[in-house]
Amino acid sequence: MSTVKQKKIVKLGVIGTGAIAQMMHFPNLRKFENVQIEAVCDLELAKAGSIAKKYHIPRFFQDPQRLLAIEEIDGVLILTPTNSHLALTLSAFDHGKHVFVERPIARNVAEAEKMVEASKRANRLLMVAMNHRFRPDSMILKNFIEGGELGNIFMVRTGWLKKKGRWSGAEWHFDKKLSGGGVMMDLGLQMLDLSLWLIDQYDVKRISAQLFNDMLGLEVEDTVSCQLLMRDGKTVTLHASWALLAPETQAYAHFWGTQGAAVLNPLRIDKEMHGNLVNVTPEKSITQKALYLTSFEYELRHFVECIRNGNQPISCGDDALKILRIVEAIYKAAARGKNAPKE
Repeated sequence: MSTVKQKKIVKLGVIGTGAIAQMMHFPNLRKFENVQIEAVCDLELAKAGSIAKKYHIPRFFQDPQRLLAIEEIDGVLILTPTNSHLALTLSAFDHGKHVFVERPIARNVAEAEKMVEASKRANRLLMVAMNHRFRPDSMILKNFIEGGELGNIFMVRTGWLKKKGRWSGAEWHFDKKLSGGGVMMDLGLQMLDLSLWLIDQYDVKRISAQLFNDMLGLEVEDTVSCQLLMRDGKTVTLHASWALLAPETQAYAHFWGTQGAAVLNPLRIDKEMHGNLVNVTPEKSITQKALYLTSFEYELRHFVECIRNGNQPISCGDDALKILRIVEAIYKAAARGKNAPKE
């Protein structure tokens, strides 16, 4: 009689108990079988203790080094402000842990390079939380594009434009020393990552960019507009804002190819067939909100399975480094223009 092989129990530690941890990561981790949260850490010890009690986590700390020293922990989730990612990631690798780190990977390319190099030296996974890659509609579109269903993609338009008044992010996002930048490092980076991952193209030939901080009056930019000319001739236009005077928030990605076109949020795929444009979008019943929420569950499941099976993650450190290099180039291009915020 055959027996089902028991999956290895993956043991995790969580550093940081902010909004993303409480709203997304802890509730999702609780769903997983054969996954145990061994410890949680936060600079506010009372918050760490409250989370530990709520999710039946046996240990909680204020000092992340105490969590990292726990031998049985396989991997850690680093869910802290961006300025802490480098030190925590390097320390996690020194303790032999796999790392899942929230986006952006780091404040700048130099920090990200150190993290990627350390991952390879330690032979441990470095996964960056680019959850939009794990949306079911994104994965469907990825299959269509990779299968050549849209022909050669030559033009992309993408963006995330938040309605003014709806921004409720943590204050550290507005401090360049902590975040590395403004909306480009937040919303812009996410849509740029999704779009370039879908077309599998990171080689940029030329950039035109402008940054604005007129709407919120922050040290960092609240709005960005840029166009990338890729080395293979594709054009990618990106707009992102924390505070536009618009009726509704919009997050979108449009792709035009020689044989078809597609749009995300909501997903629609049209393909030229026998001289006619045919809607070939797979049937779906899941809402846009559900797609977004599901992406957080799928990315965490992926991290756990990569630890369990020794696979490289879809959203790896190398890809995050490529995106951050482009983001730095966007900032440099904007700094040459009159709309760059003063340093």
